[in-house]
Amino acid sequence: METTTTTLKWFILYMMAYPEVQSRVQAEMDQVVGRERLPGLDDRQNLPYTCAVLMEVQRKGAVVAMGVPHMAAADVTIKGYTIPKGTIIFPNILNVLNNKNFWDDSDAFTPERFLSDDGTLIKREELIFFSTGRRVCLGEQLARMETFLGFTSLLHRFTFKKPDNSPPLSFKAVLGGTRSSLPYLTCAIPRDSTENGA
Repeated sequence: METTTTTLKWFILYMMAYPEVQSRVQAEMDQVVGRERLPGLDDRQNLPYTCAVLMEVQRKGAVVAMGVPHMAAADVTIKGYTIPKGTIIFPNILNVLNNKNFWDDSDAFTPERFLSDDGTLIKREELIFFSTGRRVCLGEQLARMETFLGFTSLLHRFTFKKPDNSPPLSFKAVLGGTRSSLPYLTCAIPRDSTENGA
């Protein structure tokens, strides 16, 4: 639950920082889901922009920045470096998710990088925030469902804004067991159930 909660904190921070993105997500949900019910898992396939925003926030947030430790099962040589059997290895997921070799303008917050020209969602193998290979996160499917439902439910019901006179928003992180945003203040403004958009 901690990784899901931390991810949702990153979502709110990015929505405050990019209100035009937040408005576009809300408009897409209003068109597909309507205002009378909350989004459900069956709506995912019809919310490509919303899913692209989720993917971009997870790329930028890199909640499990160093992955979980692995152990080399055998001696292996990679690019001239020998990793002896038994060596503890930490995958640098943060680097992969922000590497300029994989992501054009990697520092930018650009959900459109996950959309084709016709608006179809693009899945990229470099997006490894759940790790990769045989040791991928066992809770990946549950976490994907929780983050989708949490994010869409929050944005369906609220618009998040930076409070007046609050400290500037920061994308610096605190690195511990997870990579968390710095504390921030937000205003969660209820959306009127009769409005058409944010």
